[in-house]
Amino acid sequence: MPYNWNGQDYSVAGIYSITLTSSSGCDSIATLDLIVTQETASNTIAGTCDNQLPYSWNGNTYISSGNYSVTLTNAAGCDSIATLQLTVNPVSTSNTDLTVCTTQLPYTWNGNSYSTTGTYSVTLTSAAGCDSIATLHLSANPTVTSTTPANICDNQVPYTWNGNSYAATGTYSVTLTGSGGCDSIATLQLTINPVVTSTTSFTVCNDQLPYSWNGQNYSTPGLHSVTLVSAAGCDSIATLNLIINQSTSSNTIESTCENQLPYSWNGNSYTSGGSYSVTLTNAAGCDSVATLLLTVNPLTSSTTNASVCSAQLPFVWNGQNFTTAGTHVVTLTNSAGCDSIATLNLTINQTPPAPVVNSPVVYCEHDTTSALSASITTTNGHLVWYTTSTNGTGSLTAPVPSSENAGVTNYFVSQVDGPCEGPRAMITVTINDKPDLGPDKLIRICFGQSADLVPLFNVSGNWTFDQQPVTDPSHITVAGTYQLIVQNNFGCADTALANLSIQPPVIANAGNDADAETNVPYQLSGSGGGSYQWSPETVLNNPYIANPYATLTESTTFILMVKDEIGCIALDTVKIRVLNGPTFYVPTAFTPNGDGLNDIFKPTPVGIAKLDFFRVFNRYGELVYETHDIGKGWDGTYKGIKQNIGNYVWSVSGTDRTGKLKVLKGNVVLIR
Repeated sequence: MPYNWNGQDYSVAGIYSITLTSSSGCDSIATLDLIVTQETASNTIAGTCDNQLPYSWNGNTYISSGNYSVTLTNAAGCDSIATLQLTVNPVSTSNTDLTVCTTQLPYTWNGNSYSTTGTYSVTLTSAAGCDSIATLHLSANPTVTSTTPANICDNQVPYTWNGNSYAATGTYSVTLTGSGGCDSIATLQLTINPVVTSTTSFTVCNDQLPYSWNGQNYSTPGLHSVTLVSAAGCDSIATLNLIINQSTSSNTIESTCENQLPYSWNGNSYTSGGSYSVTLTNAAGCDSVATLLLTVNPLTSSTTNASVCSAQLPFVWNGQNFTTAGTHVVTLTNSAGCDSIATLNLTINQTPPAPVVNSPVVYCEHDTTSALSASITTTNGHLVWYTTSTNGTGSLTAPVPSSENAGVTNYFVSQVDGPCEGPRAMITVTINDKPDLGPDKLIRICFGQSADLVPLFNVSGNWTFDQQPVTDPSHITVAGTYQLIVQNNFGCADTALANLSIQPPVIANAGNDADAETNVPYQLSGSGGGSYQWSPETVLNNPYIANPYATLTESTTFILMVKDEIGCIALDTVKIRVLNGPTFYVPTAFTPNGDGLNDIFKPTPVGIAKLDFFRVFNRYGELVYETHDIGKGWDGTYKGIKQNIGNYVWSVSGTDRTGKLKVLKGNVVLIR
């Protein structure tokens, strides 16, 4: 492709026509019916063994693996490309090297038994279907034996050999596995030699240390052992029992008074303090160094100045009691055992008495308290306040008792004059319970009702209003603030306030009586504020709003209940008359005599959305009244003059709720 025909190329199958000119000069229409036949291809996958070569395919022979293609002609006469994918599998060989023990012969391999060593071959078939030549190289290992002599000492027992322990001299055999995997018989010839011991005792002085023995130095007493080697090659344990006698020393600490010198010690005399040593021989024959530490103490004197309060007498000093001021001298023995002359200069200050107090002090709970007080009875004294009867830290500031909680608290006060503080006086502060009326109350009642104050605080007491007693607190009708005063047995009082407010009157207005059209929703007109509830409810779309819609089939009287925010209520009624419509209802007579009954002549619209006009004419055809407002009517006067009784003509025009025009005419009789 493309195919050329009559000078043109064609690349797809189909029928093609061209117009040529014949040899006679006329048109010659030539048609080509072109059929395009496809080439074909095939793959052949083949495997063979290398001892089966050459391989023949499509008249060709092949001697190695590879892809080979030939071009043939298919049944349609087109090229057919055939491809051969040839794999040549080799003949495989294997070698097995195997060593066994002679005790394992004969040896079985690939279904054959072999009793001697050597090389053996068999021909098998491989996984590729070709020959597989397997070769066995068989060798055999013999059973081996060995003997081990061993000499040990008895402190090395037990002796471990080839995983076994031995504790006595003898010959022992075990069967093991040799390096070739075959039996190996091992024999142990065991000899056990004894350990040798010896002991040597020696005594030295400690100044002769260190002591040398068997090439080693020793500085401490006791048993010392060394391990040597005996003639048999075993341990020889030699023990030294070393006794060390000490070169002794002693310290003698002595003190003497200076009036007792000279001081004699170990045949020597000493006239001053110091350290003196002499060397002697002790009972063990070693040196004994004796040292004298001599202290010569002088005679001492001291003076003590003491000031005490009279309440602290007698004053104890150096084991003696003193109750008078002055200078007192005693001779004592000081810590060194010598005379010590001690002098006491004693001053006695007067202890002040307890201050004068006023106790107990009583308050009511939550009262305002003031600082405690006491009277000083000395000229230069001052007060010190405590919270405990003894000990504690005092304060120069008088405490202010707390009245937050009821209870009893004791306070203590002393007076101090100079360095002396007198005994403490106790002031008992009692805080009595106060009636707890709780928080003030707010009360609201409905107009025309009364309030009961008694249960508000659940306690009896005296009520006042504008500082005047309330005679009956269970029936209160005047708004304002009322005060309750309650006093308990301790004389403690509490007050509470009750603020009474009276709601303004609730006004319920259900609207004016009106006319409604049968089965046409009519909107009621309620007012008064707060919440609303109409009854009966069944004909209303929502009985809980001010202006619900009522759908009626008969005249109905509705009751409106108006409620304010605390539940005060008022009631009103409205009557809705139900008429057929839409139309105008016009009376046939009226009596404008001022009695409030039937004084106005007017049409009653039912289902009328707009009034165009309502007109009244006298018998002469004169217009005596006209209005365009629904609800308005004629009062029987014309230009301020009452009209005569008799017949009058009326006409009314309006648009009903459906948009239609309604026009009516008629007569009415004026009666006085």
